[in-house]
Amino acid sequence: MAKLDADRFCGITKVARVPRPHRAKGGMMARARSLQLGGIILGVTVALLLLTLQSLRTADSLAAQPARVDPFRFQPAVSVDLITCTLAVTTTDAIPGNNSFDTAAILADYTGLALVQGAPGEAKNPTEDYFRLDNAVVGWTYEVSAIPDGLGNYNLGIIVYDAARTPILTDTNTLDGNSARVTMVAGSAGPFYFKVFQISNYCSGGTYHLEANAAAPTATPTPSPTPTGTATPPPPTPLSGADRFEPNYDFDHASTIATNITYDNLNFIPWGGATEDNDFYKIWVKPGLLYTCETLNLAPGLDTNIIIYDHNRNGLGGNDDVTPGDYRSRISYISTYEGWLYVLVGHGGRFPYSEVQNSTYSLRCSVEVPGLPTPAPTATPRPPTATPVPKDWTPTPETFTSPPPTATPLSGGELSVRLISTPAPPSPEATPAPRFVPLDILVYYDANNDRSPGAGEGVAGLRILAYDTLTGEQVNEGVTDDTGRLRFTAAVRGAVRIVVPYLGIGRVVEGEGASVYIRIASPTGSP
Repeated sequence: MAKLDADRFCGITKVARVPRPHRAKGGMMARARSLQLGGIILGVTVALLLLTLQSLRTADSLAAQPARVDPFRFQPAVSVDLITCTLAVTTTDAIPGNNSFDTAAILADYTGLALVQGAPGEAKNPTEDYFRLDNAVVGWTYEVSAIPDGLGNYNLGIIVYDAARTPILTDTNTLDGNSARVTMVAGSAGPFYFKVFQISNYCSGGTYHLEANAAAPTATPTPSPTPTGTATPPPPTPLSGADRFEPNYDFDHASTIATNITYDNLNFIPWGGATEDNDFYKIWVKPGLLYTCETLNLAPGLDTNIIIYDHNRNGLGGNDDVTPGDYRSRISYISTYEGWLYVLVGHGGRFPYSEVQNSTYSLRCSVEVPGLPTPAPTATPRPPTATPVPKDWTPTPETFTSPPPTATPLSGGELSVRLISTPAPPSPEATPAPRFVPLDILVYYDANNDRSPGAGEGVAGLRILAYDTLTGEQVNEGVTDDTGRLRFTAAVRGAVRIVVPYLGIGRVVEGEGASVYIRIASPTGSP
């Protein structure tokens, strides 16, 4: 019976409304659980508060410690506006104007650089010098150093920027000496920018110099496969020591260079295992200016050759030897457009591959305004035996003779003019490809009227122009040297028309080249 009552009670508690005593008991239990939960929340809050206080104490401790300076990671630079340099010596800058990203000079070895310019006693804020590296080789290591030339005259820093002009590397450590140096492994072709600046108030003017070096990664030898059948000869092993502008073996890899700067320590070591090296450069030209590119300081036995191309990569002209026996090359060009002028320097396969590691040369491209007086050269003075042209002599034009022994004598000793007409240009589809015509021109004042150039009779400083008779375009120009001679190569589609403006004469040269002699008769010389 008791058991039955219990079962009935259980059934009532499951399905019927809970009597009031049971509800009251349930409310007490709920309040107990709420208090228990509140205690847990309070405990967690206290724990979090303790952890926060501990973190604040740790941060204070870290802030009290000195910061670690890593000289090879980017750190903010000191503003040059807050630095004042009091000049101790008169200071000038060899490359003025490279004070921004847009006016950055090509990265190379430089001397005579300065961050301040002026006279002793002047107090000035230093500027910043920018240099640009194009055509970087992925994986190569580039090291750039800025070194003061005086004792404590500068305390330099360097910051490296990527193509987006975002800083990626720096050396601004004032405790590692007054020089700055960064070492970068290129992860792209660039361009990369290197900013050199003063990082302290201890500067007294004077100059500093920049050193730039590049090194290829160490090659990892790979095992040669076992030959089967006819063995294939392995490719040439790349030679070490390529110059800093490599790879610049074609138009697309042409290295940008500046005008009026001499680039030293260039060479013809082939890139990437090739057997011959061609060095392509490019300069930015504007219309109406005269540009002259030449090779200098040739290694023993080296014989260079220069060819220039316009922005469409059409040949404009070239030069092999400046003078007989002088293996340097020089070519001048008056630009008719604004854009890139490409300069190809090579040796035409005339230098043995086994000796290319000793094939150094220098390159310089200068710019000047045509018509302005040019200082007389100091390296090769005019021969003292040269016969001067009389001051009261008035030039009368004469036709060319080539060569003198076959020249037709002129009656009366007078010169004559033969007018040259320029044919109308043909249609574009009929225009032939350009060809190179070498010319050897000699202008002489025939003092003894023997109709043959003699010692000291060469006329120096005469400007000679070359035109393409098919297109009417000027393709080259030059000035006679101290012996009265000028050699250059004209790239033409038709014949070459030579004009001497001062004498008012011209001549058309047919064929693949010619030696042209221009005789100026003497009115007082012996017949």
